Amino acid sequence: MKTLLPLSLSSLLIGASCGAAVPMEAQLLKFKHSSIRHSVVDGVNDDLLSAGLGHSGLANPVGPTLSEPPSAQELRRRAIHTNYRAIVSTSAAAGFGSLYGPRPGQAPIAGDEYHSSLVGKGGELLANYVIQVPASFNPAKPCIVAAPSSGSRGVWGAIGTAADWGLRRGCAVALTDKGSGSGFTFLDSGQSYDGDGRLQQAQQTPTDDLRVAVKHAHSGRNIEQHWGHYTLQGVQMAFYLLNQHHRQNQAYYTRANTRVIATSISNGGNSVLRAGELNSDGWLDAIVASEPTIVLPQDFSYTVQSKHNPHRGPSKNILAMALEQALYQPCALAGVNPGQSVFMPALAVAQKQLSKRCDNLAAAGFISASDLPKAARSAMKNLGLALPSPSLQAFAQANQLWESVAVGYSNAYASARAEDSICGFDYRHFKDGKAASMPTAARHKLFGLSSGMPNTAGLNLAYNGKPIPRSDSEPLDPHFNGLLCLREYYRSNATQAGINALAHSGDLHNTPTIIIQGEHDALVIANHNARGYLAWRQHKLPARNNLRYYEIARAQHFDALLGLAEFSADFIPLHHYYEQALELMWQHLETGAPLPPHQWVATKAATPLKASDLPPIQAKPGALAIRVNENSVNIPN
Repeated sequence: MKTLLPLSLSSLLIGASCGAAVPMEAQLLKFKHSSIRHSVVDGVNDDLLSAGLGHSGLANPVGPTLSEPPSAQELRRRAIHTNYRAIVSTSAAAGFGSLYGPRPGQAPIAGDEYHSSLVGKGGELLANYVIQVPASFNPAKPCIVAAPSSGSRGVWGAIGTAADWGLRRGCAVALTDKGSGSGFTFLDSGQSYDGDGRLQQAQQTPTDDLRVAVKHAHSGRNIEQHWGHYTLQGVQMAFYLLNQHHRQNQAYYTRANTRVIATSISNGGNSVLRAGELNSDGWLDAIVASEPTIVLPQDFSYTVQSKHNPHRGPSKNILAMALEQALYQPCALAGVNPGQSVFMPALAVAQKQLSKRCDNLAAAGFISASDLPKAARSAMKNLGLALPSPSLQAFAQANQLWESVAVGYSNAYASARAEDSICGFDYRHFKDGKAASMPTAARHKLFGLSSGMPNTAGLNLAYNGKPIPRSDSEPLDPHFNGLLCLREYYRSNATQAGINALAHSGDLHNTPTIIIQGEHDALVIANHNARGYLAWRQHKLPARNNLRYYEIARAQHFDALLGLAEFSADFIPLHHYYEQALELMWQHLETGAPLPPHQWVATKAATPLKASDLPPIQAKPGALAIRVNENSVNIPN
């Protein structure tokens, strides 16, 4: 990998003297970044989409090996494998290779790859970028796909979603970790990571502080408010690199002649909507967001009319929802038959823990019940899930999903630091049930293996320095008081100020936008996110007609689970409709074809899944049209 330093201003002026003035898209970037590292990917031993793994390698649950210490190239390959499989189901029965994703036998995608990082005033790495330019990039019809990562994932977080589609379309792709990503700092050594995920040695005397700082949670900057900026800066970097290295003596690539689509899922969907709300200078031509997390003004109330899942009142942001789920879900699962889910065996050995949560909730006055079944039903009611799925709930509980989200976002929204250990929670490595310094070999591999937020790759959630029990060992439900503390901390001035700073404006500056959402999403719940955004937009900007909303029946947040029979029996891949929405948007930009109206799409779950089980988004949805009035969304299901 060779290094390309930013071109000097004089060289740009020389180019300008020979013809037209240099447009903004080709000028030196206006934000400070690290050196730009360039590599040519040959499409034989390596490729842009799969790092040389190919269709079969992505489908293989066993990832590529890592040396000790691993090279940047090995970390890249493993991170692509990890992130692709974490988001997209690579099961042929679920439709991988036939209904979505690269087809078997697809030629490897050769091209150029550029790596750089946004640098802060103190020299810290704020966000990482990878710009990919496939060999199929057509200078006569240039296009860029902005691809911010989902969740707290690193720079490769959107490789299986936005980047996959963009590369197969021949577009340049601007990947970014949006300032979250696999960024960890070990307080015992001060070690952290460079932009390629390699562990960096620190000039610090070792300490006995075993806590680990996590970039998304502990940036101290309420990082979510910057996601839109970081997404747009990725687009600007892509323009710059295309103009400097792929122009071939032709006209400059500019916003006027280059198609730009910002697209991603989950937190990445949040990011592209935020980028759209900053799009007053026209960097984006279109937006496609799948199951985006949304923060609405806390004083905005709206109504959702739906037979199975109605709503009335304000929305609950991801932290508010996580705090409720983390508190009530253990009790809701107490006494559930362990045979109903592949995740239930993990819960079967924790039934005393789950039952103790019911006791604690009752003693604190949160539920009223005289026996365990009634307590579990009362807790389930408090969850507010009109479409509960035991399998999805068991998955979340077995992986401590809601506790992880609650702790991570409590820190992020309050701009906290790892040293704060809010309400006794922090992140540590454990060995034999005791906090320990993470081995160097494990630290070296984190970039390739982690999701960006513990529990992940050997880093775990801790309460008062100890692991949260996963089985019926003493003590029972030790972190209950910590969760109550987080509920109170949610009301603190710091947290409320952080949340209020994140409220979406809803003004997408007339940028054509599609939002798709799974009806059964149990993480980013439709009523409090996409449906709420639709109502907010209609309330604030009723004359705008540039947003479309498609809600997909039997779709949920974690497509990667569809390789398990219990999930494929009930759910379909939302990713199929994500790609369909991108194609609809492409045709809208290419030919002016109107985008289909808001609608609910009826689907059928089956194994193996067939194209006929997934009807297309309709130009005329008829009775399945979603109606939006001021402060009201009517779902026809």
